[in-house]
Amino acid sequence: MRLRFPSGSLLYVAGGLSGVCVMVMGAGAGFLVDAWWGLGAGLVLGVGVFLVNVRATVLLCSLQTRKTLRNLTRGDPEGEATAHMVLQAVAIYEAAVFPLRPDGASAEERALRRLIAYRLAAREGLPLRVRVAAAEALGTIEQSRDAKQAQVAVWTLNEAVRDCRPGFIHLYDDQTS
Repeated sequence: MRLRFPSGSLLYVAGGLSGVCVMVMGAGAGFLVDAWWGLGAGLVLGVGVFLVNVRATVLLCSLQTRKTLRNLTRGDPEGEATAHMVLQAVAIYEAAVFPLRPDGASAEERALRRLIAYRLAAREGLPLRVRVAAAEALGTIEQSRDAKQAQVAVWTLNEAVRDCRPGFIHLYDDQTS
């Protein structure tokens, strides 16, 4: 059985060992230059070099973290959420206009779902492509008595909503989620 350590722990051990090595090399070089005073000066210099390396590593990690967070939050999350709400409202309105059972939705329910779908489709911050597709879908549902034609219009709206998403999120340079 092989003993395995978490990679984070191994990185901490490697960092600590490299720090000790830099300090020992600085102390040794200082001792060769000027005995005990050089030992102390070399040790201080080794600690300084190690701390500069640690600071550079932390800065690089911070920059990579910021880049990753920018990739995660690119796009318009409010517009995307509104687009999803419009899609859901239009799909529910379509289900009320073309119910599976003849008495599936009352006239009041259809009117209320229509009102909600139209109000959501007119909201601020909705991407233009989604707004146009929602208007076409609502118009098709209003004018058509063919459920297949309404489904095609709602599917077009679904495609427009999907296209307003920001795409793949790159966690690393070579990995997408």
